Amino acid sequence: MFKSLRSRLLASYSLIILVTLFVVSLALVALGAQPRLRFQPALQRLDVISRTSRNDLLRLQARGASQDDFLQALRDTADSENIRVLIATTEEANIIFDTNPSQSLLDVTIQGEELNRAFLPTADPNTIAVRFEDPSGNRWLLYTRAISNSGFGRQVVVYAVPEPGPFALVRELGLGAAFVRAGLAGLLISALLAWLIARSVARPLQRMAGAAEAIAQGEYEQQLPLEGPEEVVRVAESFNSMSAQVAATRQAQRDFVANVSHDLKTPVTSIQGWSQALFDGTAVSPEDQSQAANIIYGEAERMGRMVAQLLDLAKIESGQLQLNRSLFNLADVATAVRQNLLPRAQAHHIHLTVEAVATPPIWGDYDRLMQVVSNLVENGLNHTPSGGRVHVTVRPYGDKAVELTVQDTGKGMPPEQLERIFERFYQVDKSRVREGGRTGSGLGLSIVQELVLLHNGRIQARSKEGEGSLLIVRLPTKADAEPSTILQRK
Repeated sequence: MFKSLRSRLLASYSLIILVTLFVVSLALVALGAQPRLRFQPALQRLDVISRTSRNDLLRLQARGASQDDFLQALRDTADSENIRVLIATTEEANIIFDTNPSQSLLDVTIQGEELNRAFLPTADPNTIAVRFEDPSGNRWLLYTRAISNSGFGRQVVVYAVPEPGPFALVRELGLGAAFVRAGLAGLLISALLAWLIARSVARPLQRMAGAAEAIAQGEYEQQLPLEGPEEVVRVAESFNSMSAQVAATRQAQRDFVANVSHDLKTPVTSIQGWSQALFDGTAVSPEDQSQAANIIYGEAERMGRMVAQLLDLAKIESGQLQLNRSLFNLADVATAVRQNLLPRAQAHHIHLTVEAVATPPIWGDYDRLMQVVSNLVENGLNHTPSGGRVHVTVRPYGDKAVELTVQDTGKGMPPEQLERIFERFYQVDKSRVREGGRTGSGLGLSIVQELVLLHNGRIQARSKEGEGSLLIVRLPTKADAEPSTILQRK
């Protein structure tokens, strides 16, 4: 029960309507409890009855009717109007006549609270209204007026009705039936609103459930239309984003398996082939044996580097990589990397230069930042042809950060490739063998990005086809620096 959205909306709307009617009822009861409002309908009715009865009594008096005729006229008025008529003395207020013989109030003295004259429906000074409680505990509203203009005389006719309770106003105005009709109308409107709202919300949710089931079955390219209430649109946007990320992750997993298989298959094949040549005696001469040994060693070293890179990524993702932080100058790292890679650059006729100005020391892991700068410079060397240049600069960035850039004069990248260079195993050069026999695994920039983020830094890439590429790394001088210290300045 109340498991569907429609039933819950209907229940909530119905509850709101019931609570509203209940509150209105309480307000009316509280309003009707005020004496002026509660007594006014009864006093108006008694005023009309007393006027009519007075005229009847005057006509009887004019015809010279007997006392029995007067009393019978009062009894007829009491029966026809469903009220109680009393006759009391004016001096002692003793009741000497009562039209209700079963619960007669004969010889009872009228003692009660005289109502404020503002409550009375007439300005006649000879009209009086009293709240009266009889010996049985019943409360009455008494109303009397003079029979003639000369005054009350020795006796007075009193018209009585039970004192109205708090619900009398509701009954008098007929609000009970109105509340029932309003409740039924509200229930029908609630059912219609619940159906319309549930339809507008449930349909997108049903489509979302279907799309989720399709993703579970392997259909990852699922997108939902952005329609419905604002909250549903936000959920649809989040779902579309999640679906795109799932598809991208799935594709990355496939690329990962394919790339690892490719990158490991080539060196394994070379090692197997040349080791077989040594084993079966094909490589007989010392030159052939030396070539086989060199190839086997080089491919094993390549596989070792790839495994080390994969382990670094795994440690970073699992949070197991611990940084050994200390204070040092990033310019010293750039200079050390140039010294290490200068022979390789010279071998390929590439100019490798470093330009550094005075910068504040940074708080980071020297070895890991050495790995970052080495990977960036190696990436520049791999994509720069002979006669080109790879230029490294180190300079302050604002008051709380240091910027390192690596600029190469390679062929550059189009925008669609620039957006993916930090993805694992992604390589702009699909041949995987670059100019001069240089190779790469496509993991270097992914590791660089992760290590920079671990240092609370940021990395950016800029490139245009035919104009080379520029990689920018910004690192804060303090480990707990805010991200605003390394955001790109306008």
